[in-house]
Amino acid sequence: MKRAPLIPSMFHRRLALLLVFAGLAAIALISQLMRLTVVEGAERRRVAESRLVTERWTPTFRGRILDRRGRVLAVDRPSFDVAFDYRVITGVWAYSEAAAHARRDHQDDWVQLSAIERDALIERYLTLYEARLNEMWELVAEMARIDRAEIEERKSRVVERVQRMASAVWDRRLEQERVRQMETAVDVTIPRRPIREQRQPHVLLRNVDDRIAFRLRSLSESLPGIVVTDASEREYPHETMEALLDRTTLPSPMRGDGFTAYPVQGVATHILGWMRTGVQRDDIEGRPRIDPLTGEVDRGHYQIGDTVGSAGVELTYERRLRGLRGRTVEHLDTGEREIIDATPGEDIALTIDIELQAKTQAIIDPAFGLTTVQDWHDPVQRDPEDGRPTLAPGSPLNSAVVVIDIETGDILAMASHPTFTRRQMREDPSSIFEDEATHRWVNRAIARPYQPGSIVKPIMLVEAVSRGLHTLDRGIECNGHFLPNRADILRCWIYRERFGLATHTQQVGGPLFAPEALARSCNIYFYTLGRLLGVRGVEDVYRRYGLGRAIETGLGASTGDSPSPTGAVRGFLGHLGSDMALTSTDAIMMGIGQGPVSWTPLHAADAYATLARHGVQLEPRVVADLEREPRDFRLDGRAIEESLEGLRLGVIADVGTANYLNISGRREPIFNAPGVDVLAKTGTAQAGPGSVEHAWTVALVGPKGGPLRYSIAVVVEHAGSGGRVAGPVTNQIVHALISEGYLGGGAP
Repeated sequence: MKRAPLIPSMFHRRLALLLVFAGLAAIALISQLMRLTVVEGAERRRVAESRLVTERWTPTFRGRILDRRGRVLAVDRPSFDVAFDYRVITGVWAYSEAAAHARRDHQDDWVQLSAIERDALIERYLTLYEARLNEMWELVAEMARIDRAEIEERKSRVVERVQRMASAVWDRRLEQERVRQMETAVDVTIPRRPIREQRQPHVLLRNVDDRIAFRLRSLSESLPGIVVTDASEREYPHETMEALLDRTTLPSPMRGDGFTAYPVQGVATHILGWMRTGVQRDDIEGRPRIDPLTGEVDRGHYQIGDTVGSAGVELTYERRLRGLRGRTVEHLDTGEREIIDATPGEDIALTIDIELQAKTQAIIDPAFGLTTVQDWHDPVQRDPEDGRPTLAPGSPLNSAVVVIDIETGDILAMASHPTFTRRQMREDPSSIFEDEATHRWVNRAIARPYQPGSIVKPIMLVEAVSRGLHTLDRGIECNGHFLPNRADILRCWIYRERFGLATHTQQVGGPLFAPEALARSCNIYFYTLGRLLGVRGVEDVYRRYGLGRAIETGLGASTGDSPSPTGAVRGFLGHLGSDMALTSTDAIMMGIGQGPVSWTPLHAADAYATLARHGVQLEPRVVADLEREPRDFRLDGRAIEESLEGLRLGVIADVGTANYLNISGRREPIFNAPGVDVLAKTGTAQAGPGSVEHAWTVALVGPKGGPLRYSIAVVVEHAGSGGRVAGPVTNQIVHALISEGYLGGGAP
């Protein structure tokens, strides 16, 4: 039996088929509608609304950097550039506007007009637009207070330069096309499409003041092709200074009459840092246009052409220094306008005294003389005994200084030589960053570690007593060498042929006690303390005073292992490049600041300031509002007093290593400033095979009979004797503190 069709007639079948097709089409349309309205609706609505909204940004100013007395060290100099559309510069704009005007007025019959007739009509309007351009250039010349002829000359230079660039680009494209079609016989031609420089504005007025810039900006809606851009420059008013230094207080071979003025360049460059142009991906990712936490527009986000802090305080405090732009949003559909004024960046106050900083830098500049090799420096540098290397007289010596206010932990001065200027960095960066001989980009005061040498001895004394490992009533014999059966290693510094194999026990007639051991800097005494402390104890002492952890001064903090211009404070503990554990021999050597340990002048000044506070550490700072919590090490009070007495004897006693210079058989005091008390320790630090040792002096100073006020650490690279080289530098820093009112006459 034949089955009846589901749909009985051809008509109905065709109708059903049409309905199916219509349904499928409807489904497609509905799907598309769902995609446009639901899936992509929000984004498309945002795009549509954005076309009804215009956004304009107004510039802000970066915050200032001030010294402790409010002197401006870094400031934005308001400045603007005025650029003009290239078509306006060439005059093509007038023809384009005239042609558009002619077409609008004759749109009904424009198509029927011949080329000659069109040109004639355009010519009638061209005069109007050329006159408008001429009026604009006259107004610009008047407002900028320059001759119209100068404007025309600048325009001509722009056109000439752009035309040369365009010709070069077109010729290169033509040659490339000829090579590509080399096998064809067709004459090669290419369209001369405008290059980018022919489509963008060009600056004709640079560094105009805000009065001119704001007036031109207000007229830009009525004047053709004017673009006013922020061109503010970061200025450092004290980058070059003059320091007045008293030469009557110098060692006799260098002594002069009265004061001499020394020019100082690159003042505080390592501290303040510098700016770079060109926003990088990390900048944008670190501060995007839309704040990911709030979903709001961040008015401080980075835009192309921004400048960014690149080192020092400029980098560390970039977010606080950087201001917030002003923002104007206009809704074209309603005419509503939202205006948010620009917010300037925050001022940052430093603890640095820029006048003291300049004097400190002048003192360690080889031009002053103390950091060049002198005949009266360490004669051992030119002595063949021990095969030690020599340095020629007059050779410059790199150096660093840190001055800390003991009461507050404020860093008053932090100098590193050699330094550099920002102009040098712009014009010849390779002389800074590729100079492997000087590493002048490194802030040696905080980013170049040195073995401490003997300056660590008072720390070891106090720590050994405070831990119950040594008593102040116990004397220690100095027999010249620490190991009974080895006179060739672990020796005292005076147990040398040139000193007649002397020992301190022979000199004093018995064992040494703490103050005298410090004043004489007896190695055997402190080898003994290193052994008593042991590996764990010595390691703990150094870590307590900052090694192996970040010290946050306000210049950035790190415990990395390579020099950096960012100002990271560095110190090392252990065998670099090796996982070898410290040994008991290491602990003995580290008791006198030798072996696998190194720290910076900042560590040294901070450690001595901690002693002066009787065991309370207050981490040093460069930024005035950087808050720190004091840490009480609970050190033995008597041990601290004995340690300070040893430092005092080191300066005033004939046997003290910081007592005198021997110049041509005459004794001259290392410290000669009147009205002050100076406590000091000198030291030498190994600098590696084939190198002269580094010279250290660390001093505590205060008004005569008063409390100790300042801690000073000085290191001079490859200078040999701490007393002979670093000592006179430290003495001049004391004189600088006096001249700036910090000692005698009251603190500022």
